[in-house]
Amino acid sequence: MKIKFTLSLFLMLGFGLFVQAQTASKEEILAHIANGEGAVALEKAESLVKNDLDAAESYYIRGRAFLSMKNATSALKDFNKADSLKLETAELYFRKGITLSLLGKYKDAIASFDKSLKLDDRNALTVYNRGLAYVDFGNDDMAMKDFNNAIDLNPSLAEAYLSRAELSFEAENFKYTIKDCNKVIELNPNFADAYYFRGVARGGTENDKEAIEDFNKCIQLNPSHDQALSYRGSAKFLSGNKKGACSDWKKAMELGNDDAENSYNSYCVE
Repeated sequence: MKIKFTLSLFLMLGFGLFVQAQTASKEEILAHIANGEGAVALEKAESLVKNDLDAAESYYIRGRAFLSMKNATSALKDFNKADSLKLETAELYFRKGITLSLLGKYKDAIASFDKSLKLDDRNALTVYNRGLAYVDFGNDDMAMKDFNNAIDLNPSLAEAYLSRAELSFEAENFKYTIKDCNKVIELNPNFADAYYFRGVARGGTENDKEAIEDFNKCIQLNPSHDQALSYRGSAKFLSGNKKGACSDWKKAMELGNDDAENSYNSYCVE
């Protein structure tokens, strides 16, 4: 990702070599983050901040490193510092929105995504993540609008179709759930949750045989998917396969699924 920053005339004329080295350091840190080397990135980012305490970009980079280490609290502090130093880029507000969502501050996250979109209104990923924040904030209508817009901006964004499918399922619009899950599977055949949601939607239309096939595929891709195991157990039970149902419920129960435990205790314990 290309980082934009402003240089004073003094730095441009007198310290060009230092600036080049600093820029390379920032790019190196971002490369470590992209490669999943969060600890290395954070160590280098700490040095970057110490060497240039007033540079908004340095705090932003360290915030990225903290975020890669799942330290949302420290990441937010650095993003706020970069914001106070007038970095004001779409990327900063996007990352800040992600961090606020992780901290459960969904209203603030939406506001940060709004700022990002004022600077870059064609970013499908930002629109999509704002939609996720709206879901957690309890505004499904705005979430659905954002998922629709994200898909319009990027028809290959499989996650947006899946999130829209989930909202359709919750509204019992099973036909639309199945349609969007089909699209996700077309884009990414290894997306386990797409089979899961298509399976529960097919179960909602009383198509238990095809639902079981979807749960089979989901579990094949993700053997620890407790919800798919629980629902497959229910589908097997309704089709007359009590032994298979109890086996699935037991596995899901061992993975911590409360619904499966209730079903197992109700129908499988003599």
